Amino acid sequence: MSAPMRCPNCGSDVLDVHDYESMIVVTSDHALFTVRCACGTRVSSLRTIPLDMREDVQFAAIEVGAGMGRER
Repeated sequence: MSAPMRCPNCGSDVLDVHDYESMIVVTSDHALFTVRCACGTRVSSLRTIPLDMREDVQFAAIEVGAGMGRER
């Protein structure tokens, strides 16, 4: 499991990538996640895509014709 995302403004470390505002998929298993802390600060971090999200991410890639959704 990766280290928790920490808010640089208030120090909270309860930020969850499942609550993302935006996600930019970088590789088949990593994405740049942006989440909003309870203090209002937006926090971005490159993280491993959680296993329970990968199927949905791959489906979305297929829908838009992105590389992750293509057959090799």
